[in-house]
Amino acid sequence: MVKEKVSSNVYNKFISGLNLMEIKIAYSEAKVEENFSPPAEVEIEENKKYEKLKDGKFVVTHEYLIKGIEEGEKEAGFYINVIYKLTYQSKTPLTKKIFNIFSEISLPLHTWPYFRQFVQEMSGRMGLPALTLDLLKSE
Repeated sequence: MVKEKVSSNVYNKFISGLNLMEIKIAYSEAKVEENFSPPAEVEIEENKKYEKLKDGKFVVTHEYLIKGIEEGEKEAGFYINVIYKLTYQSKTPLTKKIFNIFSEISLPLHTWPYFRQFVQEMSGRMGLPALTLDLLKSE
């Protein structure tokens, strides 16, 4: 994948004029198979997109899917899926290039703490050992 180029001045101007107005869970689902037993390899997938609104506002949809797959198995023994909707207002218009950078650098700072807490609480409620993810999202 080719990295998008945006000058640091343009990105800094975008960030300095950005206001997070709302963050909410739009969807969540979790499932654990009856015969699932940790340990398991954990995989996290993400999907991010945005929609422009009026007056410099835009909505970002950030989906996380975490799966636990036991050694030797092909299917996940558990999964937790959460979709966050974030509404922002920006003084600088959002472009695809800016969003590509924003979605990798700044967006996780807004959503990861919520996802981390959700996974820890939900895994415990699913009868699994409470799963504590890294404090900061790592690749």
